[in-house]
Amino acid sequence: MRIDASNMNPQDFWKCGCQIVAMNYQTPGLMMDLNLGWFRQNGNCGYVLRPAIMREEVSYFSANARDSLPGVSAQLLHIKIISGQNLPKPRGSAAKGDVVEPYIYVEIHGIPADCAEQRTKTVSQNGDNPIFDESFEFQINLPELAVLRFVVLDDDYIGDEFIGQYTIPFECLQPGYRHVPLQSLTGEFLPNTTLFVHVAITNRRGGGKAHKRGLSVRKGRKAREYTTTKTTGIKAVDELFRASTQPLREATDLRENVQNAMVSFKELCGLTPAANMKQCILTVSTWLMNSERSLRVTVDLSETYPTMEAQGPVPELLRKVLNAYDMRLRRAAALVQLLLIIPAGGG
Repeated sequence: MRIDASNMNPQDFWKCGCQIVAMNYQTPGLMMDLNLGWFRQNGNCGYVLRPAIMREEVSYFSANARDSLPGVSAQLLHIKIISGQNLPKPRGSAAKGDVVEPYIYVEIHGIPADCAEQRTKTVSQNGDNPIFDESFEFQINLPELAVLRFVVLDDDYIGDEFIGQYTIPFECLQPGYRHVPLQSLTGEFLPNTTLFVHVAITNRRGGGKAHKRGLSVRKGRKAREYTTTKTTGIKAVDELFRASTQPLREATDLRENVQNAMVSFKELCGLTPAANMKQCILTVSTWLMNSERSLRVTVDLSETYPTMEAQGPVPELLRKVLNAYDMRLRRAAALVQLLLIIPAGGG
């Protein structure tokens, strides 16, 4: 509940899938910068599609994820702050001198795993063309929900240090040398005031920016986050919840195994992380029908889950795809079996 005119962080609601977030446009600041910057994408039309991982029918996305996400290709953002141009004095300050001493914060806003900031050095007595020449690197685990913010501040101030800022969604970044226009606290563009930067985006394996496919980052067993319980001081209650700890850990392992198996299947089919099982099967069918060789794959519908088996020699890639499909089914069946064992309502 809000009893003043301040704004809540809209990122907290976007990452939960909220379609509309109410903002007080009369209160400038970080939260309003994030809101206005976020909707620069999609032609500034006011509509932004939710991330693909949040649109899947079965998704294990957590809004509070503090690690990489299965099925999402993590990116590395390389930012080099080269220089600034025509940086004015803060409007509300009584500076100690006549010339600003600027420094810059580079901030990443998104899921908890992505939130980070880096600071440049202070350039002494130079607002016309300060040279920073500093490089930073950020790992972006959910690129579709990440926002980059540049904030320029004055180290020689009394009362107000804010010079300007610019906020832009990660998905809107263009690689190469760029001039970043700066805005005032209330959103007006400062005349002829920019930052000169270099932007490079690579995936975690060293390649260029990968928007569409593959290179998924999967959590190892040791890195998984398991549900924990706290004692209440009531013996019967504590023992009941303590007994549920191991089944919850097993369910977490099975859930991650299913998700990772599906990711592997999508990658081998050459599809994006947003693809579903139907699209994968259609892709495999297309391969079989368009193949120059005579390939045969039988589908067994007699069991609970339809299985596919190659008849005779098949290309190595197709064999890997069929093995990945079989692994996906077996892990899904194990998860369903566990759910059937656990009583509804927790007893």
